[in-house]
Amino acid sequence: MKKITGLLMLLGLMGFAVSAFAQADLDVFPIGTTKMVYNVFTEEMDEAQILELVVVARESGRYTLRMVTEASGTEDQLAGFGFLFGATSVASGGGHDMSYSSLQALMDQRSRLEEGATYELPGRAQFTDIVGVTIAGVWCLEGSFVTPDEEDTRMTVAFALSHPVYISPRVCAEELRDGTWIEVFRMELIEYTFTAPEG
Repeated sequence: MKKITGLLMLLGLMGFAVSAFAQADLDVFPIGTTKMVYNVFTEEMDEAQILELVVVARESGRYTLRMVTEASGTEDQLAGFGFLFGATSVASGGGHDMSYSSLQALMDQRSRLEEGATYELPGRAQFTDIVGVTIAGVWCLEGSFVTPDEEDTRMTVAFALSHPVYISPRVCAEELRDGTWIEVFRMELIEYTFTAPEG
């Protein structure tokens, strides 16, 4: 296994530790059906995995969440398919745990983030190089999360501002190898649609 394989757990951190890391609470989704489709890439896979999330919000205050995943590849490549339900920290091959829980404060305060700013986080981590980007029609602020304890890894995260999303519109993990940054994981929103209820 490559050193960075543990970074696959990032999806678990960013999306499926739902109560702590979802970018939007269910009550901010408008009445109707919001569909979010993501491509998930890893360096071990020949093809992107597809992750589809649907939030149905009803006037009664009840919600339905639906998740569909799809992946194609060899037996070895699909062995990690279950990572979608992973943990809340990322283990690097060197035996260190890279906890990204400090990003929670940024998620909670994402509307106050500013382009070009650098934010100091617990554990001497930083969220820096912040720029505005549009991903699948969703306006976001995106920056790099770096920590001095893990100088050979970095993570780019986009925070959605214009639309509610259940998982960050973009998460990208990179590893420094022989002086070059190599992308080893990417989860990116490729489709965002909203359908109002009929009648």
